Amino acid sequence: MKQKALQIMHSPKLIRLISGLQRFYFSPTYLGAENLVLNQPAMYVGNHTIYGVLDSPMLIDYLFHEHKIAVVSLADHVHFHIPLWRDMVKRVGAIDGVQAYAREAMQQGYSILVFPGGGREVVKRKGEEYQLIWKQRYGFLKLAQEFDYDIAPFIALGGDEVFDLALDANSLLKQKWFQKLLSYPQIDKLLRHGEMIPSIPKSIIPRRIPFYFKFLPRLSLKHIQSMDEMIEFREQLQQQIYAEIEWLKQYRADHLKLDQTN
Repeated sequence: MKQKALQIMHSPKLIRLISGLQRFYFSPTYLGAENLVLNQPAMYVGNHTIYGVLDSPMLIDYLFHEHKIAVVSLADHVHFHIPLWRDMVKRVGAIDGVQAYAREAMQQGYSILVFPGGGREVVKRKGEEYQLIWKQRYGFLKLAQEFDYDIAPFIALGGDEVFDLALDANSLLKQKWFQKLLSYPQIDKLLRHGEMIPSIPKSIIPRRIPFYFKFLPRLSLKHIQSMDEMIEFREQLQQQIYAEIEWLKQYRADHLKLDQTN
């Protein structure tokens, strides 16, 4: 039997609705639009902020409605095990983040939105603001190289500052009762050995601060011939994103100071 083609459920109206609420609340600023290439799909790679749902819709909506770039987001497997929520995730253009599905989306000509930090970068702990927790992941780069996709780096600023955390995984992992809980194989597997424990904020209402996004020039992978070169490329990409996060923080400070004086 012929395998059914992957269906991308990209609902611009739903994305626009979700983004509209967030744009009203967070007043996003977008920089680097001159670096976007409209007629050539790419792999958009950047930092994932805590909980992962505050800035992604604004990013996806901006690319589609302002530049007609439809991106498919590679989401953590856990999203697709939650009834109703998984349907919402699919309708904003996300697919389960496995290479087979990513390949199908790329074969259909979609750009891909990748957060190499995945779920672990979403469940940030105290003191991990704007940290890239990419581990030893290189699959996204190999996939981009396979389809001759450029890497289109971007920065998201604001999302890691909207909540003060009351409790995080570090606190729980110190508790004997929680270690006992992890001794049950099913729970340990679900929480990935304690890695996928969401942090608890002091307030469920996010702090209203302006968000900033910046798109950087594309990077080609055509020159990479060995694993050592790929490791070096990823290291340079990380350092570039870190540097641009600091640049964007300074830009935000200058921008807000200018607004206060006017």
